[in-house]
Amino acid sequence: MNQNQLDHLDKIAADARNHIDERVGVLSTGERLYVALAANRLDLMNDYTIAQALARMDDGDIDELIARWRYA
Repeated sequence: MNQNQLDHLDKIAADARNHIDERVGVLSTGERLYVALAANRLDLMNDYTIAQALARMDDGDIDELIARWRYA
């Protein structure tokens, strides 16, 4: 994902952390998994485990997820 896309998903993840979920439903599976992990909302992962979600993401996206959300 590019930086603009990640910035957009981070805004959705920030809302999702506060249980504002209306923008989550329109995301692709990969985007939804990023948001769910960033927001610490396993209920948004649609039966994926954390390991499965991480396996679906590329290494760059995982690195960005950690860098952006490590201290959230």
